[in-house]
Amino acid sequence: MLVRGIRDFGAIPSSILEGQKLWGLLTSMFMHADIIHLFGNMLYLWVFGDNIEDALGHVQYLVFYLLGGLVATFTHIASLFVTLPSFGSAGFNIPSVGASGAISAVLGAYLLLYPRAKIRTLIFYIFISIITVPAIYYLGFWFIYQLMMGVFSLTGLSSGVAFWAHIGGFAAGLLTIKVLRIKPRLTGVAAARRRPVTPLVVGPRVNRPLVDVRVERDKVEVLAEMPGVEQEDIEINVSESEVVISAEHGETRFHERISLPALVIPQIHDFSYRNGVLSFSLYKRQ
Repeated sequence: MLVRGIRDFGAIPSSILEGQKLWGLLTSMFMHADIIHLFGNMLYLWVFGDNIEDALGHVQYLVFYLLGGLVATFTHIASLFVTLPSFGSAGFNIPSVGASGAISAVLGAYLLLYPRAKIRTLIFYIFISIITVPAIYYLGFWFIYQLMMGVFSLTGLSSGVAFWAHIGGFAAGLLTIKVLRIKPRLTGVAAARRRPVTPLVVGPRVNRPLVDVRVERDKVEVLAEMPGVEQEDIEINVSESEVVISAEHGETRFHERISLPALVIPQIHDFSYRNGVLSFSLYKRQ
């Protein structure tokens, strides 16, 4: 049944070039060869997708995702013409499935918008351990690997992976974000997005939290003592040079504007609110 589904709903290059089964251009993005293929793609989408959706908006993100997948598929088809003179047309009859082309567009967008964001990843060297690396290195290495394997695939030796779809999708994501001049969206805690807090005006009934700003080598850590509120009451707005913290719970109100000692990426990390103390980190813009 799975094999039949892949044949019916995958993107078959020869059929697409003949104007047949064109629905495969879209349906192939939602088909996967097995559960491991599906899990790997969804893991990447879970890690990187939400930030790009925040930057673009829900509808624009959907359009961006689908267009990235289409560019990826046509890039894969174009790569088959390079091998055609030497290795024949067998590759044109093999259906391609998976969301990795569209997700590659998301990765390209993420690299451009959040190059200094920290990515936690597993490494296998004697022992299994978790390290944190900037997105520019993680995704840069990922793209170089795809490019190397893509060039290798042009020799006609198939690995079962459409590397040129990854390359095309990644390039499409980069160019789209660059051409449209999309900027990272100012972010706050998720609870603030669910229930907007009315901006507070500093006055007699508004408290100023006790704030401490710590500067480390690659990040700025902000701590604010704000007892008497709940986590969902807190709103944080971040720009490259300042942070605005607001909270309101019953008669308890806090508001403070903090000028940062260094330019930062406006994306909150390590958010915590415990025992009346708010803390979070912002990575420096290099």
